Amino acid sequence: MLKGRNIYSIALPAAVVLLTISGFVESIFVARNYKPGAPSLFVERGEHIHNAGSANILSSEDLIPGVLDTVYTDRECWLELRIDKQRLYQHWRDGRTETYPVSTGNPNGGPTSLESRPGLFAIFMKVEHHKSSQFNSSNMYHFMPFNQGIGFHSIDGTSYYAHLGVRPSSHGCIRMKHDDAKKLFKDCPEGTLVLVSKGKTARTVSFAPRDAVNGPEYSNDQMRWMLAMNLRNLLTGNYFAESRERFIIDPKIIPKSGIYNGYNAEMPDKQRIPRSFPSFTESRDNLKLVENLKPESVNLETASVSAHETLETFEQETLVEYDNQVVKEYFSNPVGVLPYFGPKR
Repeated sequence: MLKGRNIYSIALPAAVVLLTISGFVESIFVARNYKPGAPSLFVERGEHIHNAGSANILSSEDLIPGVLDTVYTDRECWLELRIDKQRLYQHWRDGRTETYPVSTGNPNGGPTSLESRPGLFAIFMKVEHHKSSQFNSSNMYHFMPFNQGIGFHSIDGTSYYAHLGVRPSSHGCIRMKHDDAKKLFKDCPEGTLVLVSKGKTARTVSFAPRDAVNGPEYSNDQMRWMLAMNLRNLLTGNYFAESRERFIIDPKIIPKSGIYNGYNAEMPDKQRIPRSFPSFTESRDNLKLVENLKPESVNLETASVSAHETLETFEQETLVEYDNQVVKEYFSNPVGVLPYFGPKR
């Protein structure tokens, strides 16, 4: 009997030591790649996030230069107009990209000519045949304005085709071939997003999942505020450090003068890495037993009034917080207001 006890007294500690050593060896020599769980509703970039340790949310590999603020759309396509390339790119939800040669506004075309301006816009009107109210009732076919009176269209004849994809030649609008303008007119409903740049932008557009909806019902002011804050945090290097909401934009909140896309802003070299630090606090239990304690009477009417007054104060403070320079600097497009000449019906 004593012999059996000696065996157990030796075997049990030995088993514990072996398990400890095997776990230590595995932690050193076995590669443990971080595997993200189920994809989030919206993905900021099409790359996997690297785990930088239990204290880091992201690693420096995820915060390389070039990250852009993503604006999400629920439409089937969105348009990217590159003034510097004189090209229009139609991005589709299924991954396709179609390219069209265009001619943008030539600022040297006369006193009424305008250079095409950068920003994030949305098509707000569609007119199959528009008579220009500014340029001698010129015919503009499949006209889709997105920036005040500036929009996509074709014009009479085909002689202007020689300038498409080569140089700006219009008074401000975006000229296209007849068939291209007709196709775009068919493909793009009102509300289609149009991102215009000269090659530099702090924003991009991506597709929300097909059946995705915003969780909260955001007001127009809340959407403008979130767009402004997202861009501000990006340009100050705090895009990942500050909390932000991913939401589907309502094109109706985009003014006809557009939204600022950071075309003239300095981009930070890197975004700051958010870190989490464990914190432990200890507080003593100050609970005291009080005998014969009688509950105080509560005036419900007074309590209701106090809660109402508190709610009103909170709402007033929220409005004051929204109405500040952040929205003016990071939401409103600082290119000025362009003249708008509505189509003649």
